[in-house]
Amino acid sequence: MSSTSSHADTPVEGTMVRIRDDGHVLELHYDGAMTHHAGSLWWGTAVGYRAMQAAAQALSADGLWSRDNLYIVSAHPGPGVRDAINYVTRTVDRDRFKCVEDADCGGRCHSSMKFEWWVSDGKQTAAVRLRPDFVPASFYHLSDRLGLPETTPADKLAFEIFKVNLSTRIWNAPLSESFQIEVADAPLAVGEIPAPVQAASYWDRTYEGAR
Repeated sequence: MSSTSSHADTPVEGTMVRIRDDGHVLELHYDGAMTHHAGSLWWGTAVGYRAMQAAAQALSADGLWSRDNLYIVSAHPGPGVRDAINYVTRTVDRDRFKCVEDADCGGRCHSSMKFEWWVSDGKQTAAVRLRPDFVPASFYHLSDRLGLPETTPADKLAFEIFKVNLSTRIWNAPLSESFQIEVADAPLAVGEIPAPVQAASYWDRTYEGAR
């Protein structure tokens, strides 16, 4: 939806995010992202959308951010995360999105996955990271068990409850309390992998030390 509001340069209001696209200011709402992801993708959609709201704030200091030159690297393989990012930025549709993952991940939720994203607008790059203790270690343990022969109905139910509770938390907490954000003055080229991801220890298990 295009905006003619006097707040058209405000990137985030409640569940809404604004972004420019070809000169037009769009107002996007979380409900729009959720219509594509009913059921078990609640958490991925919520955290991906909130991460883009955090990026919107970080990249709008000198004017509302724009889709036009965005390139995004995601260290989370979940389809709900990817599609929420695409809903806001259209970077997947425009071949300006890259997902990096541990070789053992197999394109699914896994204990080595990261809730980290790099959002580059052609001039600067915002590194957006979910607070390290936001997701409990037991969530990662469960994600490793799902899909294996020993997975139980109780495991599946517990995982769904985790996702509902995490989705509620990510919306109740201010963005500044949920995410750590760093903005660098250097952009990423399309296809470029951020330096932290290239470190040999990057894919060490995420949940070690989590509360």
